[in-house]
Amino acid sequence: MFVVIYTHGPAWIEEKAVTEQPFFREHGRYMKQRFISKQLLMGGFFLDNQGGLGILDTSDEAQARELVFQDPAVQARVFEPHIHPWHAYFNQYQARNVQ
Repeated sequence: MFVVIYTHGPAWIEEKAVTEQPFFREHGRYMKQRFISKQLLMGGFFLDNQGGLGILDTSDEAQARELVFQDPAVQARVFEPHIHPWHAYFNQYQARNVQ
């Protein structure tokens, strides 16, 4: 599994909430597709307007990076992703891509 933490990118508009940022709707649609395909296990934005988090179920880091960097909001530089390999030590959900 991988965790992606989204922070403000260079195109982030400081006086706007995350839901008002450019490409937020496109980002939401893209992430919903990843959720339906079971590549995204959980995701959402932080309530303090500082970004968001996603938990990815991919076979390797290259696949996680490809998934993240195809996101329209990442491509538009509204969000800046930080990808981390993650071992969910306390986890009630079994990943499909366990190595």
